[in-house]
Amino acid sequence: MNAHVTAENTVGSSVLSGRITRLDRGWSTVLLDDGEIVRVRNLGVEVAVGDFVEVSSDYERVERVHVRRSALTRRSSFEGARGARQIVASNIDVVFVVHAVNGAVSQRRLERELVLAFDSGATPVVVLTKIDTVSTEEAHVVKESLSQVALGVDIVLVSSRTGVGLDLIRAHSPAGTTVAFIGASGVGKSTLINALVGHEVQRTAEVREDDQRGRHTTVAAELIALPGGAWLLDTPGLRAVTLWTSGIGIERAFRDVFTVADNCRFRDCKHLDEPNCAVLEAIEAGTLSAARLASMRQLVAEELSVEEEQIERERAEDRRGFRRKKPQ
Repeated sequence: MNAHVTAENTVGSSVLSGRITRLDRGWSTVLLDDGEIVRVRNLGVEVAVGDFVEVSSDYERVERVHVRRSALTRRSSFEGARGARQIVASNIDVVFVVHAVNGAVSQRRLERELVLAFDSGATPVVVLTKIDTVSTEEAHVVKESLSQVALGVDIVLVSSRTGVGLDLIRAHSPAGTTVAFIGASGVGKSTLINALVGHEVQRTAEVREDDQRGRHTTVAAELIALPGGAWLLDTPGLRAVTLWTSGIGIERAFRDVFTVADNCRFRDCKHLDEPNCAVLEAIEAGTLSAARLASMRQLVAEELSVEEEQIERERAEDRRGFRRKKPQ
């Protein structure tokens, strides 16, 4: 936990510094720098788990959110929140993208998750759980499949029940860092977190045998202290991996496509039917996957749609005579 000194707010009364460890329906649980835990209201300020904040001395509200060094952000899935963002995790160093090796592992879902992770400003690491339920050969087949889209990203094989691979997770979580775990329900995040912490901190649920899916066992994002001095941010299972506007996420997640595209004849090549298109030539030669190009196009179109939603939302706010204060 980074320390922040007690500061003065604009009216001269003291405020207390700390970090948000949990959010519940308009309330923030804040771990203060002196170790005290308080619950305060979120009034007129956008907050996220992992935020470093200043709290009023009467514990009434969050006064200020410090600038985030990283943020895992997606388009809000809440009804009526068209064009709004949801910050899943804040001030994180590593994003562990969790998939179960015995489930329906999807390259397309992983691509989306990697775009989110790269855009957050943190380092992504793919985690394949439940390797004790399949043979070594089967586990490595899944790893090889995902490595085709997780370019330059570490892939860790883990069994939370036997402990295999936990040391690799800890190696990515040195003291003082904050790591986040994202993944669908039933991939074993809660069991993995319990194994890392050393005791049960997250309730787990049985997974159905027919489709390897489970119930959501984490109902709110929560910051948990790890024995080695790191902080672990667990998130609820993400049913829909919706994107926010991308900075470098798509370019980094699809660097194979972008690298080939550098050799296209035209700088604004759309890779459709242009002459001397290096991307189409690579696909025809079998050195680049057509599915990768199609997936990238879909994600680019999705982000353009998000940008249009943002513009529409801002126009609607202007018509109502206000504009929400831009968050940190």
